[in-house]
Amino acid sequence: MKTIGTQLLLLSLASFLFAGCIFSDMETGRADVSVTLSLRVDVTNLPVCTPSTRGYEDPESDGEKMQNLRIIIVRPDGTIEHNKFIDLTAPSMTAEHKFEVAGNEKKTVWLVANESNPTVKFNFASLTPGNIVANSVLENQLIQFNSDSETIPFPLPMTSVTKVNVPGEDCSKNLQIVRAATKFTYIIGNKTSSPLYLSKLKISKGARKEYLFPRITSSSSWGDYTDGGTTVTVPDGMLIENYEVPMVGNNEYYEFQKDCSISVAAGSEVKIDPFFLLEGKYTDGNSGGKNYSTALTINGLEYSDFLPDLSQLPRNTHAVVRATFNAVSVEVTVEVLPYGEVILKPGFGQ
Repeated sequence: MKTIGTQLLLLSLASFLFAGCIFSDMETGRADVSVTLSLRVDVTNLPVCTPSTRGYEDPESDGEKMQNLRIIIVRPDGTIEHNKFIDLTAPSMTAEHKFEVAGNEKKTVWLVANESNPTVKFNFASLTPGNIVANSVLENQLIQFNSDSETIPFPLPMTSVTKVNVPGEDCSKNLQIVRAATKFTYIIGNKTSSPLYLSKLKISKGARKEYLFPRITSSSSWGDYTDGGTTVTVPDGMLIENYEVPMVGNNEYYEFQKDCSISVAAGSEVKIDPFFLLEGKYTDGNSGGKNYSTALTINGLEYSDFLPDLSQLPRNTHAVVRATFNAVSVEVTVEVLPYGEVILKPGFGQ
């Protein structure tokens, strides 16, 4: 049994480990056979394990799903073997994608979905098969915000990079991709006898930039874990213990600000439209895990509090912040919900 605390769960061992069609070491020398590699791509779950986690949540709109997909296959020497763009909304689209590749070697497969998002600056179509590409060219790509009010627009960019062992025979592999964004939804509850008017929303310690492709730096295997004193049995997977962000310590954080014009009648609650920010990793060693805070301007007065159970902000998770105003106090709670996996169907992005 393991105690998790604020470690991150990833419900697919295949996503970021050196997984392949067969689980043995491959020679990385010259391949002597041509084989068919069949790839299927699904959007992965990436939950945060905290006592507030309640379950899985499906994407709410097509902007949170894959509309298109690019598959880039790179050989061990850096030679681009394939660079294929796939329109997932086309009626003829199939769930499985076949490639003729050299066998008996370990490939690097880069996945990018919704690359037309304006936060994605790299031209992936420029990667020509037969040319050499250094890993650093892709792994150092960034998404960056230039203002305190910027958010990630639809459709959300999604990425992954996976090592795939290809034997000297035809094989199939399921790959996974993750959203390069953290989703926020605010619910404002009014338990007072007067209407409330929300004019501004803030979140402190946000990250101005993130790696386009996720960087998992350490992980471990797991089975049962303890969550709030309760033993929970979970599917096969791994614990993500750490991940990298392109920030220099805690010196580059900022305060996200969103102007609002929302009225909340007495005795009711209002759900603010979700918005999407960058993955972050602000850490204050003396905070007891309370690293992020929020501020709400209600009826001209600003109310602020730490966001409980939100010690880090990994990509592909949904933070639901509920602020309830009573006659004498404000209660802030946070539920961190992993996205639910949606199986890819022909003719419909996921």
